[in-house]
Amino acid sequence: MDDSKIFDKKYTEYLSYIKDFQFSKKAGILGIQKRDQSFIFEFFNRRIAFDRNNFVDIAGDRISFAVKVVLCKYLLMCPDEIRESSNRLVTFREIANADPLFSSFTSNTSKIIETSFSGRLEKLKTQCLKLGGMIMETKSYDLGVRFRALPRIPVILYFNDKEELMPAKAMFLYHDNARLYLDTECLAITCTYLTGLLIQTG
Repeated sequence: MDDSKIFDKKYTEYLSYIKDFQFSKKAGILGIQKRDQSFIFEFFNRRIAFDRNNFVDIAGDRISFAVKVVLCKYLLMCPDEIRESSNRLVTFREIANADPLFSSFTSNTSKIIETSFSGRLEKLKTQCLKLGGMIMETKSYDLGVRFRALPRIPVILYFNDKEELMPAKAMFLYHDNARLYLDTECLAITCTYLTGLLIQTG
């Protein structure tokens, strides 16, 4: 079974669970806005509406089943109250149960960024800004950018360009409370999705 069919199946399953979701109580915890009969998600640089039956991109763009699965899981994992981060950043590998996904995560994210933007630091910076990234001050990296995958899920990209004896190096990080809002598979999807956006216009 290919990935699209797997996510399609998961999406259908998750939708059945969401029917009993207490939107009025939990939307604020997740940072979701209510508009008329729909709820508005901010997913990276997109506004996506959910009417309890389906997710629709307000700009009219197609939404993949993988993204829909992430949004469903964000609802289903909603805690009883806002779970603040200590501001400690963690790598994907440090997240519980991430080991089985680590190899594919690296291949689909940081390795692609390193290959695509080696020697193209300014291009990467431009692409990050186009996608709503916020440049961070950092002394350890040539570029640090903070993205908002979802209201409670920031994603941080650090990048060092190649030097004479050193290849380019990219790293994605999350706040330490990310696993309380999304499972490891969905956290991996957020960075894979972001990587795709960066190289699509890169």
